[in-house]
Amino acid sequence: MKTKGKLFLIDGSSFCYRAFYAIKNLSTSKGQPTNAIYGVITMLKKLLEEGNPDYVAVAFDLPKPTFRHQRYEGYKGHRKPMPDALVSQIPWIKEVLQAFRIPLFEREGYEADDILGTVASRAVTEGLEVYLVTGDKDAYQLLGPQVKVYRPTRDGYEIIDEEALYERWRLRPTQVVDLMALMGDDVDAIPGVPGIGEKTAVELMQKFGSVEQLLARLKEVPGDSRRAAIQEHQEQLQLSRELAALDMQVPLDLDFAALTRTEPDQEKLRQLFQTLEFRKLLAELSPKASSQAVKITTLASADAITDFVPAIRRSGRLALTVAMSDPHPMQAQVLGVGLCWESGSGILLEGESALEDLKVLWKDSALVKVCPSLKETWVLLDRHGLRMEGACADPSLASYLLDPARPSHRMPGLAQEFFNESVESPDPLQAAALEAEAAFRLMPQLEKEIQEKSLEILFRQVEIPLAEVLAKMELHGIGVDRAELEALSKEMSRTLERLTSEIHALAGEPFNINSPKQLAQILFERLKLPVIKKTKTGASTDEEVLRRLSTIHDLPAKLLEYREMHKLSSTYVEALPKLIDPKTGRLHTSFNQTVTATGRLSSSNPNLQNIPIRTELSRRIRRAFVPCDSTNLFLAADYSQIELRIMAHLSGDERLIEAFCKGEDIHRVTAAEIFHVTPQEVTGDQRSAAKTINFGIIYGMSPFGLSKELGIPPHEAESFIERYFQRYPGVRRYLDQSLAQARAHGYCTTLFSRRRYIPELKAKDIVVRQFAERTAINAPIQGSAADLIKVAMISIDRALAGRRLRSVMILQVHDELIFDVPSAELEPMKKLVKETMEAPMLAGQPIRLEVPIEVKLKIGRNWFEASA
Repeated sequence: MKTKGKLFLIDGSSFCYRAFYAIKNLSTSKGQPTNAIYGVITMLKKLLEEGNPDYVAVAFDLPKPTFRHQRYEGYKGHRKPMPDALVSQIPWIKEVLQAFRIPLFEREGYEADDILGTVASRAVTEGLEVYLVTGDKDAYQLLGPQVKVYRPTRDGYEIIDEEALYERWRLRPTQVVDLMALMGDDVDAIPGVPGIGEKTAVELMQKFGSVEQLLARLKEVPGDSRRAAIQEHQEQLQLSRELAALDMQVPLDLDFAALTRTEPDQEKLRQLFQTLEFRKLLAELSPKASSQAVKITTLASADAITDFVPAIRRSGRLALTVAMSDPHPMQAQVLGVGLCWESGSGILLEGESALEDLKVLWKDSALVKVCPSLKETWVLLDRHGLRMEGACADPSLASYLLDPARPSHRMPGLAQEFFNESVESPDPLQAAALEAEAAFRLMPQLEKEIQEKSLEILFRQVEIPLAEVLAKMELHGIGVDRAELEALSKEMSRTLERLTSEIHALAGEPFNINSPKQLAQILFERLKLPVIKKTKTGASTDEEVLRRLSTIHDLPAKLLEYREMHKLSSTYVEALPKLIDPKTGRLHTSFNQTVTATGRLSSSNPNLQNIPIRTELSRRIRRAFVPCDSTNLFLAADYSQIELRIMAHLSGDERLIEAFCKGEDIHRVTAAEIFHVTPQEVTGDQRSAAKTINFGIIYGMSPFGLSKELGIPPHEAESFIERYFQRYPGVRRYLDQSLAQARAHGYCTTLFSRRRYIPELKAKDIVVRQFAERTAINAPIQGSAADLIKVAMISIDRALAGRRLRSVMILQVHDELIFDVPSAELEPMKKLVKETMEAPMLAGQPIRLEVPIEVKLKIGRNWFEASA
């Protein structure tokens, strides 16, 4: 018989539990758990996409007792209550289902299974094909020609029909209730018959067909103890049958037309996803087509822009997005510029001359320029001999300040998140105009939130001016000694060939050293070395494993040497020459302001913040970085122990402050206290251990972590930490208070009010929660250090411009700044840099801590000499 369509009936409670345990530790920035909500949404979307039902509905249990509880007091008596973290998500899940326009059924006194059975039986009479989406076996009693179970598995879903049931148990759906009555159900606490499990129950049902026949022919039951158990528990068996049978007469007002699958309420989902901070799901919603709503005018000539200048000036704010031929502004050609000064409309200037055509607006200091990708805009303007005057704003930087964990701070992601609109287009010029219009609308909204969260100083006096400073650094670049890299490349190639031969000889056969699978076969199958740890794909061959195995065999040690050499060669020696700009002969890295959660800068293409220095080979890589003029020198300025100094300032610990104010060696002082010796008696190893403890405290290191780091027993590490806190009680008070505040507010702040949201502080998983606690301890300290050096960079840039020096700031690496300095300017630069970094200016005032800020200077003809 041809059915009228497919109906999917979902067991909502089962769905929620499955989602809750499938996804761990997901919550909003305010601490609301969302793992089950997110899981339900993703499972639902996949179910609807793969199953493609014509009708759909969801049934839920209610927390109140049902007729089964009245019939049997122990029903579900041993089941644990629903976890609080899931309870709080159920109302949200129901809201989400309503936004998907999926009807919900729930009835006091009945379970979701009874509702599914009732709806299914009526749906069959309506001519519908029914799929019960549940993992519960009791749903098998509903199977029929038009009813199937859509059972979730680890790999997706499997369909259970009458034939599949028969293949599994050699039973019919009408026998399922009797089967469950015999074997009972641990989940629902259906007692069944003691001693009879699934296998025996199936055998009995296959032999006797029903409970009635079983009891009538009890003498034929094999096994005295089995027969006696059934005889003794006949009443319990009948009770179990009543509990297992679904009630398919639940009083429901059913209108199958209302179950017809329809398009979700996109706007309602968008609001929910925004509130629940589901940015990925938000991005997947069908976006509004901005191009339909935004009127874009392409100007026929450059002169036409002058007609709009009065209107732009009256607006007081102009959003501009530059369309580029390449994402890297040092290599890009300008394709055009998109402009917007009123919502709903945009102007498009085409061609390389677009920047020059807007010169009158760039120079208008009374006009606020809103530039997505502000730093890149500065680079392009400088390359064309232009600069912006007056105030600037960047929605990407604002977004980063407000929520550093946001997946994307670029305009396409922000437009989708805030407006559910697409600003993307195959035409880069069209996309630029759409981005400018979206940025114009979004910026006031972001600025309002920045003001509410007291982030104005960070936004306007740190991040915005820093964009121009970074643009100057990118434009200048850093010199590279090609000959040094070429010589090093040849040497490393020879070494890699030698290591490969030695490794193959130790292995007893050639193999692909870079293949983890082949390496695992050599180590653990051929050489029979012990498996230290496993991954999803098999035995691990990571660095930790190789280090441990190197104590019992020579091959792992050679592999570690090979890996380090191969990484240095591929990542730096071979890659760096290819990144040298052919026009300037220099490397021009990109500094990223919106990547790290801590507020630190990062760099890419190439990553110059990660150039190693540990080994002789890595030091030689640093030697290849040289000033742009052979007569110049590198000046490196490094904040000395800045995070410990910030800790002293934040904690107010008197002893820690006193040690820094006296200029004492803080690691030696700490070592003397922990090891009960005088500072003069402290050994190198003791000072090193104290250094590990000092910095470990900042990073929230546990006794176990410290014991692993120092190679000492955990109890000894715990004793060290306890003695540290006895020496510096203010530090313990500060850490406790900082953690308590982070738990209370869901975020922590730096000295300069930068926020770091840490929702994982409320995670149920202790490992995740402990990591979040360590983050909450460290983030204010590391974030304050990041803010401090940013302020110093801005202050130094202004001082260099004010004194018209030719020296250039070229790199920022964590707590260090590097300058390319003409020899004649070395002495004034040393004085300027040290004084400015030790008292950088913010909001017209020098930044001072309770302890002295100390900067150490180094000079060299290359980067290694300046950092040695």
